[in-house]
Amino acid sequence: MDARIQPLPFDAATLRGLSEKLLASHHQNNYGGAVKRLNAIRAQLAATPYASTPGFQLNSLKREELIATNSMLLHELYFSTLGGNGQPMEPAMALALAANFGSVERWREEFAAMGKALRGGSGWVLLTFQPREGTLVNQWGADHTHALAGGTPILALDMYEHAYHLDHGAAAGAYVDAFMDNIHWARVYERYQQAVHATSEPFGATQDEAAGSMLLDVRRAGVFEQATTIIPGATWLDPSGVERWASELPAGRDVVVYCVYGHEVGRSTAMRLRAAGLNARYLRGGFDGWQAAGRPLAAKPAVQGAAS
Repeated sequence: MDARIQPLPFDAATLRGLSEKLLASHHQNNYGGAVKRLNAIRAQLAATPYASTPGFQLNSLKREELIATNSMLLHELYFSTLGGNGQPMEPAMALALAANFGSVERWREEFAAMGKALRGGSGWVLLTFQPREGTLVNQWGADHTHALAGGTPILALDMYEHAYHLDHGAAAGAYVDAFMDNIHWARVYERYQQAVHATSEPFGATQDEAAGSMLLDVRRAGVFEQATTIIPGATWLDPSGVERWASELPAGRDVVVYCVYGHEVGRSTAMRLRAAGLNARYLRGGFDGWQAAGRPLAAKPAVQGAAS
């Protein structure tokens, strides 16, 4: 089946600092060209007698297939990343960036600097979820063949000259700034949720399975501040500081973490703890599911300290 060109997911006339002419050219010629090239390569591969084809020809075809495939996929991610119109970042997305980079500002500084470092050349900067460690990383890619094994890109910055030259000429830095100003954070967050949920599913614990485990409340700091109750025996720890406090947890204990609903905050925290060598799981349904099931609750302690 041939790959199909997907339409732009936003009104190209509404982006700030990126013209409709630039976006139309980028979409039609570079992205559309990659899709057409991929279909042509696939057709040629379908007619290839593999056993009798010289290795150098087969290598060349498969390499071109990889380049065209990743060009198609990364361009679709790039266009999906745009169109935010200044909408604020979801609090849970901000928490994820803070937990992985120290702060949203530190992530933004690193990501933008990586893009500007590619000026005058080509490549991609990708914000990628790395499931082995449950982390978000900024990934450098010099071309379409560079990918983090097992990773799921959730945000893409195209640093090929075709992405900015019509508007900004050689001023790649101005293009990077315009890109950062147009990120559609709702879509980025949705992809982050999907990536975390897909990879963390085996590590869920039922409410009954939480018994006897070290319980960690990892609801976001703002949410916990407003809360009045906690699951009995649980200790609250700020999920944005997981890298710092993970090493303080005792080895050999089963750990169950919970957030509000059992979504990406608890799941990603459990994955990071597992990467640190702890037998950690997340509570399915989170605090809300526990409460809805009529399970016991305790008053939130006045002071929450480190886990012990």
